[in-house]
Order: sequence, then C-alpha cells, then structure tokens
Amino acid sequence: MHPIEFKKKWQLTYDELSLVLGYEGDYTVRSWGTNGRHKRNPQNVVYVACRLLDEKWSTQGKQVNSYL
Repeated sequence: MHPIEFKKKWQLTYDELSLVLGYEGDYTVRSWGTNGRHKRNPQNVVYVACRLLDEKWSTQGKQVNSYL
C-alpha cells in the first residue's frame, strides 16, 4: 500500500504518518505526495510497513504511536 493511500484511508496528518513510519521529520513523507523537483519515492520497506500497519489497525483499531 502506498503511504499516501494509507494516510488518506486512516485520515492521518503528515506528522502522524511520519511518526508511525519512524521518520523524525515530515519532509520526506510530504515529498511522497508531491510532483516536481522535490518528489521522492518511498522505499520498499515503507510499502511493507504501511501494509502491515493497515492489517494491524484493521483488526486491533488505529493507534498512532511510534513503532520504533
């Protein structure tokens, strides 16, 4: 699952998304949803983390915590 799709599905802010994915700031996370010069693509491990968190939250409920 793409992190921006995950963000929309669970109605997360960029700060919350960066927190649950283990990023210290939200700059990289914000750049996944942009086009142009500052666009970045998420690493494969981010797709896996979003999928696993989606499965966990679907069964146990949404918990916005740092998982590091």
